[in-house]
Amino acid sequence: MSNPVTQSIKTVLAQFSSTTRLYELTLSDADVVLPPGGLLVEAFFAVDGIQELGVRDVIVLALDAHLDLRALLGSTASLEISLADGSRTKFSGDVSEVAMLGSNGGFTRYKLRLTPWLWRLTQVRNSRVWQDKTVVQIVDSVLDGLRPLAQWCWSADTATFMHELSERSYCCQYRESDHDFLLRLLTEEGLMWRFEETADGQCMVLFADSRSEDGVPEDATSAGANGIAFRGARALESQDTIQALQATRSIVPTMIALLSYDYKAKKAIVGSAPSSSIYPALPALESYDIPGQYAYANASTAQHYAAIQMQVREARSDLWRGRSTARTLAAGTRIRITDVPRSETADAAPAFTVVKVISVGVNNLPTRATDGLAELFGPIPELLEEASHGYAVQQEDFALVIQQALSTGYANSFEAVTADTAWRPMMPHGDGRMHAKPTAHGCQTAIVIGPDGEDVAAGADELYCDKLGRVRVRFHWQDSDAASCWVRVAQRAAGGGMGMQFLPRIGQEVLLQFLENDIDRPIIVGALYNGRGEGGMTSLPGTQESVNEDTDVYALATDHRPSAQGNLAAGNSPVWHGASAGVAGHGNATAQWGLRSKEFGGPGYNQLLFDDTDAQGRVQLRCTHASTELNLGHLIHAADNYRGSFRGQGVELRTDAYGAVRAGAGVFISSYGIDHTAAQRDPAGDSAPLIAMLKQLSLLCSTFSAAATTHQTVALAGHIGSTRAGQSKRDSSVAPIASMLASTSGMVSSDDLNKAMQDRASTSVQPAAGKIPHFGRPTVAIAAKAGFGVSAGASVQISCGDIATLASGADSEFLSGGKLRIHSGQAIGVLGGAIKPGDANFGLQLIAAQGEVNVQAQADQLSIQARDEVNVISANGSVDWAAAKSISLSTAGGANITINGGNITVQCPGKLLVHAGAKHFAGPATTQFMMPVLPNTDNTWVELDARYDDAWNTPWPLEALTFEIAGTPITKSATVNILK
Repeated sequence: MSNPVTQSIKTVLAQFSSTTRLYELTLSDADVVLPPGGLLVEAFFAVDGIQELGVRDVIVLALDAHLDLRALLGSTASLEISLADGSRTKFSGDVSEVAMLGSNGGFTRYKLRLTPWLWRLTQVRNSRVWQDKTVVQIVDSVLDGLRPLAQWCWSADTATFMHELSERSYCCQYRESDHDFLLRLLTEEGLMWRFEETADGQCMVLFADSRSEDGVPEDATSAGANGIAFRGARALESQDTIQALQATRSIVPTMIALLSYDYKAKKAIVGSAPSSSIYPALPALESYDIPGQYAYANASTAQHYAAIQMQVREARSDLWRGRSTARTLAAGTRIRITDVPRSETADAAPAFTVVKVISVGVNNLPTRATDGLAELFGPIPELLEEASHGYAVQQEDFALVIQQALSTGYANSFEAVTADTAWRPMMPHGDGRMHAKPTAHGCQTAIVIGPDGEDVAAGADELYCDKLGRVRVRFHWQDSDAASCWVRVAQRAAGGGMGMQFLPRIGQEVLLQFLENDIDRPIIVGALYNGRGEGGMTSLPGTQESVNEDTDVYALATDHRPSAQGNLAAGNSPVWHGASAGVAGHGNATAQWGLRSKEFGGPGYNQLLFDDTDAQGRVQLRCTHASTELNLGHLIHAADNYRGSFRGQGVELRTDAYGAVRAGAGVFISSYGIDHTAAQRDPAGDSAPLIAMLKQLSLLCSTFSAAATTHQTVALAGHIGSTRAGQSKRDSSVAPIASMLASTSGMVSSDDLNKAMQDRASTSVQPAAGKIPHFGRPTVAIAAKAGFGVSAGASVQISCGDIATLASGADSEFLSGGKLRIHSGQAIGVLGGAIKPGDANFGLQLIAAQGEVNVQAQADQLSIQARDEVNVISANGSVDWAAAKSISLSTAGGANITINGGNITVQCPGKLLVHAGAKHFAGPATTQFMMPVLPNTDNTWVELDARYDDAWNTPWPLEALTFEIAGTPITKSATVNILK
């Protein structure tokens, strides 16, 4: 609806052409339909800063209350500004926000917000990883996503600044907008951006040194007039001017120190930078910061970043603020100010780097139109003040800026530093630190991967790590197969020459935390099961969740076959679980737990299993190689999660391969129990039963050794001494059995370890208070309470270097299915009936059930003596008595028959009686009797007796016969004669 006010405004504005306007807004998108007359600029508010997005809120008028606001969003607009010399400059950007401020009488007031194309990155959120890339490469990678809209370039000074800095081994963007990530990354490095207008739109210029002309060019107004004059703004001025300029100074730390720890170099990396400012009235002020683990590669890098942080503080402590009407003024440009009333430098036209500009523009509309619009929609100053909310604007200065803009059409306030001061960006939190706030709170999970990003191991290549035991992982949010950096693995215990070692394998899901919540510093703190087992468990009453209730697979397990251990979905499930507690299934109510490793590329494993089933505690240490295991406690069959049938109780040590038990100080095996309860625990070395049996042995040996001496046979060396009387190889002071008794009767201190070691060395055997039993020498002793058996499928060998004594309190029996051989290097003593005769009044009985009995004294005489009769009887043959010289039969009464050589002599003190049915005395005769050749170490020859069947009855010569006598081979020739 039209009224006199709106009609008056229309009449006035109809005479107001674009050529006479200070500002004009144009849209380059041809698809946007504008109302007749377009969009008339009333005013604008702008914020521009180094390392800032910058915005321009433009207030426009339109003759259409139904403008399609959505169609305006995203279009490119340009705000053209008339300069003092009549030329125009422009500021372009994307329309990122549109608002209708009011409508009346056919007029509608709108606000359009123009932002650089970089604003679009605030709407893009990503999580991704870069490895071994420079900051320039990372930034280019992010900005590439906005091509062809994005335009950017790197100034020449950047290459020099970044030359000595190394690549980033690991850089992560996690749940950050692309804009926030770039802001954080560039700020950490001390890099900055600014925007400049080009023929193709706004170009983002990234630079490193604000003191360089490559990074910060001179402002167009300043360059065109050899500086901007410092004087009050008046309408008659032909150029824009500076109206106010003031310096602000603040205190900064006199020293910035940075420290980071490098775990690979095992040292702290330190860097520091002093301030160029000196405060004589203040003490030294040090800012000490720890930016996190392994932040710097070396001390020079730490020094570099400390210098950057000092530049951040110093630039803001030496800040200049001013107001001007320079319409080309933009952040990231350099200006020279002439006619400065007071300069802190000798330069008559000091140069400044503009770091921030807050601008206000009011179009030169006719007064009648301005008053009418203010009556319809409200005054422009109020809208401009409202637009400034949310920005760091000093309201007193801003009020002066608005007042100046209302007078001359444009004004701004700005912040600057002297051109020789290095300006560095600061993180948004504003505390001067260069490293970002933490971005990873809590833990995350990831998958361990191989060298090519694979999460499935190839054969036995299940482990991929570096020399420091670090692995690579892929987070679930990563958009590619690329791995993370090398990630350290936290261990439950770690130290010099001690600790635990666990390395997750390819395909495992692991749990990660982040040092100081820094997403770039992950560390693995554990591993997770992530599979879905093939079996289920019955739902509880009232449970709404639908679960897999397939319990039949559990019943398939046996003592030697597991079941329900697979995964219905990819991943890993625990070996032991409580999903089948019933006896019809696995019989495991979550009682089993432990540690299991896995063979590379195979099904084998090593495990330590604990079974906490009530009244059936069990521990198993097992290796599937050669089925080697140690079982303790309640022994059962088991197959993974399945608890099988009962096998016994106690301890079992088994292997299908070789086994050995070694102990340098001795081994004691006993079937005698000792008290081992909470109330009473006997010493581990308690060997009282063994000592008692050894004392019994000592008494037995003493008794029988004395009997042997009495009966003139060999005494027992175990009792009287082996090497010498009363000595043994082990102990030069006692015989072997007494030495054995002393070795097992040792007593050592129970209060002090050093004293105990001394007691053991001194072989102390005296019981006393504060003493406990302990073997004195490295002895292997076995004490059996009931019986002790040794059995072998082949042979049993018993060997010792001194004495072997086998004794029993009752009977000892030696049986052989084949031959029984008893060999001795010296004498063999056999004593029977030392205490009483045996059965049938036998003291010693030697019987050959088959074959002959051959008794020889090969090196000396053979004596057979008896107190009573000696009977030599041949049941079926003859008895031969032969001697090489003589045979003599004598009685105690003096009778004697002597056969000596070829003569027989019979003599007696009494009668000689010969009884025979017939007597015949023939002439001389002789008989041949072959005497045996007995082995002897002195013999140098051997007589052979050979028989053969020869039809021609001729001798048989044997040539080059080889014999081995006493280990020496001898070659001889012989002739076998006819046996007559």
